[in-house]
Amino acid sequence: MSDPLSPQPTPKTQHTVPSFTPPVPGLVVGMDEEEGEITMGLGMMLRGAALLEYTLHGLLVHLKDKRPAYSYQPQATGGQLATECIKYLKEMENELIPAKHRADLIEYLETSADRFKIRHHFVHGVLDFDPESQQWLTHTGSKTRKTLPEIRFTTSSEPWELAIEFDHLNKKILELDIEYFDEPGDPSQGEPARVSVKR
Repeated sequence: MSDPLSPQPTPKTQHTVPSFTPPVPGLVVGMDEEEGEITMGLGMMLRGAALLEYTLHGLLVHLKDKRPAYSYQPQATGGQLATECIKYLKEMENELIPAKHRADLIEYLETSADRFKIRHHFVHGVLDFDPESQQWLTHTGSKTRKTLPEIRFTTSSEPWELAIEFDHLNKKILELDIEYFDEPGDPSQGEPARVSVKR
């Protein structure tokens, strides 16, 4: 990769990277290796962010005991869901979740909200390579009444780093969600003994 990533644990089983031919080859004509790298990284980042958003929605409906789950705040963004969970956990009066796990969960949620803000630059901005500085830039419209867009330097490895973080946060939050709101899994369907389910 063009930019170094943080060291990752070595998997016990060796995986191979899938090779594929793009369904619309014309869209990748002229891409160099770095542009292909950042494009693939964006896809992995979006996939990880969507999975975390799904987990956060599940956590929120479990915390608030909302049924049916899919009708409760279905249009909330990942950042909004994380913020709502934090607010509820800070105001929680019962001891359903012990203080230590509540603090850990709040920390994961605060990090999630921050990472969703960074994701916003990639999802709602224009990604461009600046030949003068030899760096990637994202240009995003401002939420305030400024006339200039927000311009942010990035690297081709940043989407991959975000994808790794979203994956890590999802696992940690889901682990705690299962610990306190679990249901029996179905091993015959390849599920673990305990799972988190939105109803």
